[in-house]
Amino acid sequence: MTEELEAVLREEMEGRYADFDIPAAKEAAELMALRKIRGRPGDFRDTMIAGIVLATRATLATRNVAYFEDLSVPVVNPWKD
Repeated sequence: MTEELEAVLREEMEGRYADFDIPAAKEAAELMALRKIRGRPGDFRDTMIAGIVLATRATLATRNVAYFEDLSVPVVNPWKD
């Protein structure tokens, strides 16, 4: 199954995604620890997304802007009126 998924990502997505790799995992771990200290723990999946965004210095597009306010990257809500 993993090989099939990788083939789809490689062939269909043509590199239009960012991996949850070691730099992203490190960013996510730091963010999770910081949020725990601040009493603001969050969903692990959202923290993984935040780690990818931080590691790649990307802009995050989400409706859940409030959850990502403490990131040091641009966060936008493209669905906002």
